[in-house]
Amino acid sequence: MSRFTPPPQGLEETRRQLAELARRKLPALPPELVADHVLAVCTGADFPVHEAALHALARRREYAERDELRVTARPLGALGPYRTTSATRRVHRPYETALESVFPPRGSCDCPDYLLSSLGLCKHLLVALEDVFDKPRRVESARAAVASPPEAAAGLAWEPAVPLHGAHDRLRGLSLTGAVKRTALGPSRRDFDGARLREDAIAHPIARVRTLTRLLERLTPDHASPHRSPPLAASPAALAIVRVELEAAARLAQNARHAAAVEATLGSLGRKLYPYQREGVLRALERGRLLLADDMGLGKTTQAVAFCHALYHARLGRRGLLIVPAALKPQWQREWAETTDVPLTTVDGAPGERAAQYSAHREGYLLLGYEQLLRDASQVMSSPWDVAVADEVQRIKNHETKSAMTLKALTPQYRLALTGTPMENRVGELASILDWIDDTALAPKWRLEPWYMVTEPGDGSGAEKGGARNLKTLRARLEPAVLRRVRRDVLTQLPPRTDTRVPVEMTPQQQAVHDDLHAPIAAIVGRAQHRPLTQPEFLRLMSLLTQQRIAANGLGQARFDELWPAYAGARPDSALLDGLFSPKLHELRRLFSDLAVNQSRKVVVFSQWRRMLRLAAWSLGDLLEESETRALFFTGAESQARRAQALVEFHDDPTARVMFLTDAGGVGLNLQRAASACINLELPWNPAVLEQRIGRIYRLGQKQPIDVFNLVSEGSIEARIAALVGAKQAVFAGLFDGTSDAVKLDAASSFLGRVR
Repeated sequence: MSRFTPPPQGLEETRRQLAELARRKLPALPPELVADHVLAVCTGADFPVHEAALHALARRREYAERDELRVTARPLGALGPYRTTSATRRVHRPYETALESVFPPRGSCDCPDYLLSSLGLCKHLLVALEDVFDKPRRVESARAAVASPPEAAAGLAWEPAVPLHGAHDRLRGLSLTGAVKRTALGPSRRDFDGARLREDAIAHPIARVRTLTRLLERLTPDHASPHRSPPLAASPAALAIVRVELEAAARLAQNARHAAAVEATLGSLGRKLYPYQREGVLRALERGRLLLADDMGLGKTTQAVAFCHALYHARLGRRGLLIVPAALKPQWQREWAETTDVPLTTVDGAPGERAAQYSAHREGYLLLGYEQLLRDASQVMSSPWDVAVADEVQRIKNHETKSAMTLKALTPQYRLALTGTPMENRVGELASILDWIDDTALAPKWRLEPWYMVTEPGDGSGAEKGGARNLKTLRARLEPAVLRRVRRDVLTQLPPRTDTRVPVEMTPQQQAVHDDLHAPIAAIVGRAQHRPLTQPEFLRLMSLLTQQRIAANGLGQARFDELWPAYAGARPDSALLDGLFSPKLHELRRLFSDLAVNQSRKVVVFSQWRRMLRLAAWSLGDLLEESETRALFFTGAESQARRAQALVEFHDDPTARVMFLTDAGGVGLNLQRAASACINLELPWNPAVLEQRIGRIYRLGQKQPIDVFNLVSEGSIEARIAALVGAKQAVFAGLFDGTSDAVKLDAASSFLGRVR
């Protein structure tokens, strides 16, 4: 839709409603003028989009008022270049702003908002328009320009409107205006087909770089040759678009030039990538900036490590940052050590110690948590970075949070964002994440909700129905910046079994209860160093360790008798879940939503304790109800008839999605024809018990690759149990599955050694 196209006819009521809204929101401008402008830039849209556009213009006027934006230089008449200055902004960039018409409003500005908003107006142009309407003589000058419009200046212009449908390339908005002589274009004349850039001149990154470089030479005085014609005139926005698109194309062209060398480095990885993982890594390397949104369990962390490995060994990314939730730092350390030889330093300690780590860092990657990024922002920002990887990046779905603003202030050339849930509630959340990867992908933001989401009146009760629309366009806009594979797409490539350790960060209340048990445990273990423990002492030790394990599951289990009566009949919500001080329940909800609801898979959930299973089932109550699914129990406490019925229903009823089991109840069960995922709410001491759990679904007759998720509270006894289980499994594998004569473990592999 061109800015020069008049507003469509036949929308009288829409125009009236918009004018009434403009009268309240933009009182300094004629309301009908604003309404017609909105209709012109939103041709083909419906009223929710029209209304959103007017609100977006009003917000820009609010920003101008907040910044005390004033016109400090203006043309002799109404039209021409304007200079605006903010009285409140300490750092002021003098944007180039040109008002080309008042009736209808039309202009150009090189500010980022004009380039992204698709509104045809920004706060600078709105202030310029209000400046015109502030003086009758300026209004008359603007009206005179309508009666005798000046001849279009020869040069390059840019159309800001983003089409409502299909993929979008901003270079298609560039066009020659007026009588541009072919000689004025110089070598770039071959790139134009009439007034527009030729398709083959901008189809690929290398071609775009060549085309835009030639064009920039004709647009800027410092590039123009003194022996040729003067530089080609350009509107502020046109010049800005050529520059930013040239920068983006140059990045992609560089990646293309280095593609073969970078891909060759993957041969030195410490683990083999599955074909879809290799595809993901190569896609990230090709784009340079990508949101990797694969389904849970498909190895996003492995792909990210491989991405960093390739850049490091190709000497394109020698200094990088890994920003992850604090609870995931141990998992990243393990994955990193198993996958690459690139140096990794985990940022930890007091402020002075962390400052020393930043200061000493010269090469390799730093691993830090989001909270550390916030605390150490000044030190992080003061260093140049080649690469940044952000895990669980849904943390920045709210663009107003400090985490979002701080991460987006990091601007390395290579950026990789990881999440299994790129959008939870609103498409605006996805746009906030993509700001860091490609802020043009979902622009304009004001149009996201009204264009892609549907809200319809309900049955008269006040309830509303929701939905989505125009998803083909949404997918087309996302395709360059987002890669998402779901499990069913890569089923044939998946290994028979994938084990994932899911780190969970304990609450301060949990940690306190857990750590209070250290002293009595240490006292008993101290005695064991000098003499064998008596049976009562050993039983006391096991009791204390069990209490720690229960605390690691959550205070909801540790204080079950006290808390459960108040929760049993209530519907689970965020506040109630938080009150149980059991982050594992939040993690279980996330896993259930992804596996049982989104992927329609059946899941078995194990715990040693029935109380934990009761809490777990309660925590899923609302999700089960909303997805019209249900849970079953097989804990050994049920009657034989009820257990038999549960088995039949779990196999034959598609709505029976989850079965809760204890170790006692799960022995001997064959569930491989029903379930393909196993969630362990905690790890047992004995790896044989763990394998018995998994063996309920991982056995002969299982036709699907299975996923095993082990929830581990970091900083707790569970983390040490995980290491102990790993040591025991290594011995077992070395004995029965290996060919070597020895298995190397760290020194403290005995039970009491681990406790110490």
